[in-house]
Amino acid sequence: MNKKALLILFVMMLIGGISAESFEWGIRYMGGISSTFGKDDNHTLRYEIDDSGAHLAYLEAESQSATPAYAQGAGFYFMKRISKGKDSLWLQPELLWQRYGLRHEYDQAALDSDNLAVLAGFAPTLDGRIDHTVDFISVPLLVKLRQEIPEDRRDEQFQGAYIYFGPAYSYLLQQTRKSKSGVKQLDEDISAYVAANPGYSYETIESGMDKLVTHQFSAVIGTGFQIKDVFRLGLYKDTFSIDLRADMSMFTIGDAGQSKDFRLYSAMLSLGYRL
Repeated sequence: MNKKALLILFVMMLIGGISAESFEWGIRYMGGISSTFGKDDNHTLRYEIDDSGAHLAYLEAESQSATPAYAQGAGFYFMKRISKGKDSLWLQPELLWQRYGLRHEYDQAALDSDNLAVLAGFAPTLDGRIDHTVDFISVPLLVKLRQEIPEDRRDEQFQGAYIYFGPAYSYLLQQTRKSKSGVKQLDEDISAYVAANPGYSYETIESGMDKLVTHQFSAVIGTGFQIKDVFRLGLYKDTFSIDLRADMSMFTIGDAGQSKDFRLYSAMLSLGYRL
């Protein structure tokens, strides 16, 4: 995957080198929130307990709907002007690392089972949460409409507003899940219960955010403005773009055995620096 990313970066820089006057590139950092939405945006915590390979019981609890957590991203942007008039039209591919986070809260969630004798060995309700983190390499391909500044205002700090939109392809790098409070305690209690009974074993059943598809397509939209000479150095090299962007999965992204019908979204504030 690193070789593919380097190839994409090289091609973008090569295209931009054709006409430096109509080409811009730089780096950006983004920070904001992310979560999921859809029919299955909650989480089912389920354990299957076996006795000598035969089913003994399941233990199950349902979380509330997902709640947002911190999201961030960083990478490169490239801009190639397609046309110029009162406003200019640009093609803006990007190469980004993006990290999405979200939480599933269990607030007095009832613990259910098909074996009352097994259920009696655990607390009847569950309080705690699961924190999910997902890392992607993303390649948005955006179309940007940018306000052109007249010649007599080119020396001013404000360099025009813009809007952009387009699709993005994302490749899943890794995802992690951390149990907190009562959920972590339940993990430990089940492990201890199984260890105390020879022949017993258990398995945690994947659900919802526990497993995502490797390839994801999303829609991106944003708006912002560009300013230069922020620090009044007179070099006109310190050119920044500040924008607010949102993205949303085009298709469902669950790949676990159950609860697959949900999508990922984020809203982030982005700071770009022109190189």
